[in-house]
Amino acid sequence: MTLLLVVALLVLMLAVTAGAQQTDGRVLTISTLCLLDSEEAMTREALVAAIEDAASRGQHDLIVAPLTPFVSFREGAEATDLVAWADLARKHRTYLALAMPEAGADGKTYHTSVVLDREGNVAGTYRKSHAVADDGIALGDELPIIETDFGKLGMTITSDFYFPEVYTVLAMKGADILVWQHFPERFREHYQWKPMLRARAMDNHCHMVTSMYADPRTYITNRYRSGMRGAAWGRSMILNRSGVPMADTAYESGAATAFVDLDRRKVDPYPFYEGEPLFFVNCMGDRTAFQPIADPWEPPALPQYDRRTARVAVGYFWPDEIWTSESYPDAVFRILDEAAELEPDIVLLSEMAAREGSEVMLRALDDVAERAREMDAWIIIGGLDTEGDRSHAWVWNREGEVVLKEPIYWTRGFPEIAVLDTDFARIGIHTCGDLYMPEIDRVLALKGAEIIFDPSQMWGASGESNEMLLRARAIDNGAWMACAHWVTSDPGLRSVIIDPYGKVRAASAFQDEGVIAVDIDFDEQKVYYAGMKAQQPTPGESGIESYYRADMPEQREGWRQMIFENRRPELYGIIPSHNPVTMQYRPEQWPG
Repeated sequence: MTLLLVVALLVLMLAVTAGAQQTDGRVLTISTLCLLDSEEAMTREALVAAIEDAASRGQHDLIVAPLTPFVSFREGAEATDLVAWADLARKHRTYLALAMPEAGADGKTYHTSVVLDREGNVAGTYRKSHAVADDGIALGDELPIIETDFGKLGMTITSDFYFPEVYTVLAMKGADILVWQHFPERFREHYQWKPMLRARAMDNHCHMVTSMYADPRTYITNRYRSGMRGAAWGRSMILNRSGVPMADTAYESGAATAFVDLDRRKVDPYPFYEGEPLFFVNCMGDRTAFQPIADPWEPPALPQYDRRTARVAVGYFWPDEIWTSESYPDAVFRILDEAAELEPDIVLLSEMAAREGSEVMLRALDDVAERAREMDAWIIIGGLDTEGDRSHAWVWNREGEVVLKEPIYWTRGFPEIAVLDTDFARIGIHTCGDLYMPEIDRVLALKGAEIIFDPSQMWGASGESNEMLLRARAIDNGAWMACAHWVTSDPGLRSVIIDPYGKVRAASAFQDEGVIAVDIDFDEQKVYYAGMKAQQPTPGESGIESYYRADMPEQREGWRQMIFENRRPELYGIIPSHNPVTMQYRPEQWPG
């Protein structure tokens, strides 16, 4: 009797679980492959074995492989060249995403994603569309969406990853899943990938599948001067819409498998819609200010600055003392006094709540101007407005003049995003929830902003998520980021200054007010790797020398210029517009 009861309960639990999966929506089984980075392992047989191994884990909806240059096909001969892969897709009744060289009918060689459906037919293809220095491959001219029976795929290959616009376009075209099929780079620098990977998924509200290679040896980082390019990263991943890995091969070869519910959402009570797993901010205005993303780019002309080094300071204090229209901001001046001892060139404070031009507020504004003159420093304070319109970031110059009032963007939008030339660099500003729209910082960078200031009141799921996005913005745009947050009990929520490699160079203390500062040389440019180093290392048979390779690239300055020159604005025309994808999160009535 007891045994029967146990069996009955198990059957009931299975039925409830199955029912829950059905009602949740499109629940998929996805695997991503991680292959070995060695000549011996890069074979057709190894790829077939990896696909078979993943498929053996149960019925699949999608299996993704990395770029495999050791297999190829010819345009117009897909039926014969892809027959073995079509047989695999048909055998396992799964969609199969491959990436390989394609011999085009025009005589050029492309790197092409091929998605085969459950019957082995070609569901769609994508030719790699973006390149960085040294890629040396012909490029396609489209960013297509590939339809499947469970949703839409947006494909990217290798260095497409360094262009966030690609993912924005694919998401705006309706992609449910973004796919990145990679191959080991000549110089393996993976530190910046972590925030970028999370941001690609989180910014675009899409699941993301990445497929990579792992080094057969233990993982080790690069060491440029001694000739070590680093080991292949491994870590083929499936990330959810929050940018959190649901499955990860770690630094090993093999497959990562996840059950993905494309339709699961949480309720976000503040913006009045069912949104994302994490806090989400949507653009509630038009997107015309993003037009520079879709326009041809020329390096902006910068003035002759009086200096190119600056001490950047960020002040922070408890929100109990926030500046309001009816209270004199003693804390603001206490922090400015502390900042003055550091002799800064510019000081950033958080987003306040002073939005009405009361007598006490006007007196405080005059006092900030006087303090800028006394300190001989620029001052930026967010959350100000004398007309009760909305939050603005005000900028005072060294003479105490207000030279910019930049409004928060996300609540309403406005026609043009401004940059400002100080006497040491070109700066840009986004405020608080604007962090959740990568287009804002991209526009600022395209216009020449070398540092972006974020006066914030802390939007987001956690300090860790905010810091991750700030790091991703710095990396993608080759710009410094400075963010002023309120003091809070979240240990990860800190005021920070971040360099163009995404490294936090200074952070505030936990639950303590104060000032942080970093000295910045704005003539220092982010580096990249291309060409061939003049003196090559001698590889060894064992030890550290076994990681050396005799094809080390040069280290070159000017990463941002290189990336911006290789953008494809003609492919980004959808970005400055609204469409059903961007409108799906917007409430019918929004008070902003």
